[in-house]
Amino acid sequence: MKWAVIIILGCSVAETTLGWTYHHSLNTLNWKQAREWCQTNFTDMVVIRNQSENDYLVSWLPNRTGTPYYWIGITKEHPNDSWTWIGNNSTWIGNRSWAPNEPNNNHSTEFCVEIYVNTNSNRGQWNDEKCSNEKYAVCYEAQCNATSCERGRCQEVINSTTCLCEPGFEGDRCQTPVKCPRSYQPDDGYLICSKGNGTFNTTCQFKCHGFLVIGLSEVTCEATGEWKGPRPVCSSYKQALLAVAGCGALSSFFCICFCCIKHRKRKKITQERQPEDATSPPSDVNG
Repeated sequence: MKWAVIIILGCSVAETTLGWTYHHSLNTLNWKQAREWCQTNFTDMVVIRNQSENDYLVSWLPNRTGTPYYWIGITKEHPNDSWTWIGNNSTWIGNRSWAPNEPNNNHSTEFCVEIYVNTNSNRGQWNDEKCSNEKYAVCYEAQCNATSCERGRCQEVINSTTCLCEPGFEGDRCQTPVKCPRSYQPDDGYLICSKGNGTFNTTCQFKCHGFLVIGLSEVTCEATGEWKGPRPVCSSYKQALLAVAGCGALSSFFCICFCCIKHRKRKKITQERQPEDATSPPSDVNG
């Protein structure tokens, strides 16, 4: 039982370190000070990208019975500007984000935003406020770093990170090149690859055991895990000569047919013109 409890707790702790984590201040600060505090101690002031994150954040923060509530990282500089999240230039605003009659820019300079965390009907909704007012800071700490994904971009959400791999790579950290099937090699033949073992961007040459390669002799492993180019075949020299001879005979046959058809058309045109020449009146030589 003791070990079961340790394992469960260990999994829980590990899960919370997979993605970004939230933190809040114990003292109130104006918006500028709140962001500086977040950047000094964590990554930055919290950024909310969808309603699920908004709801999760509200469920995590301690409730307040009234103002001051919590600063979040959305702001603007002028009355006619769009509300913009710091750091990523996102302008996401959900259908239920603003509290009733908000944002109202009540004092003409309400360019920062607080989130209500209470037990009222406006719980989890936003209110525009003067940036000089003091609220509690809400920050996030990122877990993605330069080594999180070897060949990809680290995407982070609550308690989870995902590597978005570059084309041609796969794996939880994008560490594995995509591999093309070795079964692509022809019968009576084999592949000689420039690098790797038939992985992404590998160029391979087809070789035949005493046979002639019919088709492209060089192919490249693409990001889709497929070889670029049609699959060649190995053919004996006798079969190759017969194939060439057959192609030559077929070409000659088509050429003869084409010439016959063309000759018949010319003959028909000549026959149609002769009656017209015979019935034409003689020209007046003397004018």
